[in-house]
Amino acid sequence: MSADVTVAQKSWPLSAQIGRTWFRWRSFSPIPLFLMLFLLPAELTWSPTQYVLLILGVLLAESLRVWAVGHAGSTTRTRGDTVQQLVHAGPYRFVRNPLYIANIAMYTLCGLIFGFGLLSLFIFVYSSVEYYFIVSFEEQILSKTFGQSYLQYIEKVPRWIPSFRPSVESSGHAFNFLAALKSEKSTFYSMLGMTVGFFVKSYLSK
Repeated sequence: MSADVTVAQKSWPLSAQIGRTWFRWRSFSPIPLFLMLFLLPAELTWSPTQYVLLILGVLLAESLRVWAVGHAGSTTRTRGDTVQQLVHAGPYRFVRNPLYIANIAMYTLCGLIFGFGLLSLFIFVYSSVEYYFIVSFEEQILSKTFGQSYLQYIEKVPRWIPSFRPSVESSGHAFNFLAALKSEKSTFYSMLGMTVGFFVKSYLSK
């Protein structure tokens, strides 16, 4: 972390300071929740139609991730305190945090697919709190980096509830589907692991 960021961090709100730590470890934070899905006995059963609807929800959430990553590029995978560019293209014209919205939806829906009600609610609340702190940190970095341009962006684009129409002009970042797929490899592997785990758990519970 640069000296400027170190000095600036002392004046950050507590939520941003917590968010910085959580941001660096965000890839590992869902692991305990997923372990609970595998280890605890399911409490709910779904019909085939309900399973299909839940799976479609996960696929829609992942589609939102691909749409966002396809515009933002590999910068979404960074764990540092610097941002190279301000992206307001694709879903970022409707809402400021499409990746985190997609993640919350995916985690919660996975809990439901595994047959949990209260645990899925806990996953939703836990993920929402996590991303609240992470976004608080990111907004400090973006404000410092892009100044007035970012302040104008956040005045027009909502943080969590998407608008029905684009709220700003596109920043011109083109959608790159192949780059998005490459960046999402770890997510695809995680989804594959969850699928295998679901069928293994279902088989063992018979």
